[in-house]
Amino acid sequence: MGLSPYDLALWEISRRALKSENLKFKIDEALDINIQTLSDTISDKAPSIIIEILAIPSQTKNQILIYNNEKIIGLISLNEPMELEYIWLAKNPKEFWPDFINKISNLVEAGYPGCVGCGGPGSEELWDEKINRIMFHKFNLS
Repeated sequence: MGLSPYDLALWEISRRALKSENLKFKIDEALDINIQTLSDTISDKAPSIIIEILAIPSQTKNQILIYNNEKIIGLISLNEPMELEYIWLAKNPKEFWPDFINKISNLVEAGYPGCVGCGGPGSEELWDEKINRIMFHKFNLS
């Protein structure tokens, strides 16, 4: 069986995060997510990757917004957004965070983003958010 739409979106947001220069996470404070874990994972495994990582508190409950250079690149929430300009990861943010750290770790250990062919599933294709959401709805109906 192939990867779920969530897994594909997780690989994609992880690749985008590692190619970012200035990552900002707008996090519901009640989630108690340690952003330092992400920074430590990247710097310990790939010291040559330099990404400014910042967490700011959010009043929006149970979601994480991910920005690169002030532009939203991802939303982790059980509520689907209308916008297709960024990746939606339909997951409880508290459950997403360890998945995200694990994918980031896998990618940097493989040499991403400075290697060819080590970006994981879907890395050789253009991301299509609309198709991924269609697949998500089909996947969850079956």
